[in-house]
Amino acid sequence: MANAMFTSSISYSPSGGGSLTQGFRVAFAYSASCSGTIDVAAGANSAIDIAFGAVNDVLGFVLQNNTLADIELQVDGNSVYKLAAGGVLMHWSPDKSAQSLAKVTATPGSPAEKGTIEYVVLGN
Repeated sequence: MANAMFTSSISYSPSGGGSLTQGFRVAFAYSASCSGTIDVAAGANSAIDIAFGAVNDVLGFVLQNNTLADIELQVDGNSVYKLAAGGVLMHWSPDKSAQSLAKVTATPGSPAEKGTIEYVVLGN
């Protein structure tokens, strides 16, 4: 069984001055993974299923929008979010929730130029 570690640190300057740093650490063991790059043609606006491969219980999921347009994300058939061009959406959980992610679909908003969607899925 492999081990995955996600570590992130965010620093920002509040309007009142100074700076703040917030760290996040999530660790979990996983036994299956799937990753890939999906080519998105200029003008594309059809839904694209994100492959989960052999991952049934999703513990980790990250998707990056490398197009020049928003992409609409649907989770289990429900429209949940529009991810801006260049944006990254992450989900990391040390344990399976009562309902694991079953399907993610990305619909590009007709980008002016070709681009990609990159993703990684970790779980069991």
